Amino acid sequence: MQLEKKCPIFPLGIVVFPGNIQSLQIFEPRYLKMVKECLNSDSGFVITLQNPNIDSFKDKGTYVKVIDFNNLPNGLLGITVKAINRVEIKSIETDADNLNFGDVMPISDPIVDDQSLLAKFPDLINILNQLVSHPKVKELPIDIDFSSADSVSYHLGGLIPLATPDKQLLLDAFDAGQRLNILSRLVAEMTGNVDKS
Repeated sequence: MQLEKKCPIFPLGIVVFPGNIQSLQIFEPRYLKMVKECLNSDSGFVITLQNPNIDSFKDKGTYVKVIDFNNLPNGLLGITVKAINRVEIKSIETDADNLNFGDVMPISDPIVDDQSLLAKFPDLINILNQLVSHPKVKELPIDIDFSSADSVSYHLGGLIPLATPDKQLLLDAFDAGQRLNILSRLVAEMTGNVDKS
């Protein structure tokens, strides 16, 4: 996919996955300006996980585009973004407004045998099926391809309640197979079905 080589970087305490929808509240002047410029130029920005207690962030994030915005009752700007693609961030520069820009390279997910891979994780498919029938999830403008291991793993990772480091682990995973294995382990830990042998 085509995206701008040099993108604004928005470090946050969250991880978003391709295909997922995320609502944000914007209040810092530098990020208000960033959103305005992205809307004017029909371009996006990169959300990446901020490292705790340090003024730095992960070198892998997600390129997103604004799909909706509104002024919130609290006076902040509310935006909704759709995550498009995993990216790797290189060559960070900071402008006069203290906004970070980076050279971003899309990370392509390796091709996997979707059918045989998904057949190994019927429990995860079942959980995702249950989640998409929830009224709140039905309201989201997401399009899950149940025949794609990438789509299943990214959407499941975005919809189940996971700790932020676990979400980053999923984002960093090499391919859908690795992501599904991680998800299977995390779901087993959440439900208490961990194999103690």
